[in-house]
Amino acid sequence: MDSIRYYVVQVDERYYQGEIDFLTFTDDEEQAFAFTDIVAANQLANEVKGIVLTREVSYKELEDFSAQYLVEYEALPKEERDTIESFCRDLSIGMFE
Repeated sequence: MDSIRYYVVQVDERYYQGEIDFLTFTDDEEQAFAFTDIVAANQLANEVKGIVLTREVSYKELEDFSAQYLVEYEALPKEERDTIESFCRDLSIGMFE
């Protein structure tokens, strides 16, 4: 398997993105929430009267994104990196409580 399959939920011409800045949907599929569980994607699609779209991303593409984002991350001011790292630590700890 050279790629990872994921699912996005589409409603009309918009995509579910979760609760980001009080917006639940986006016009940009690239900003859509990526489900890895088809059951969860179908449950949400039923709730919002949408459909589930199957997508795939190659491991090579993920590696390329990782390298690009690492360069962008390292270019951030130290305060911003510290804020991101603190948020990620809190998020990670919250997942195990």
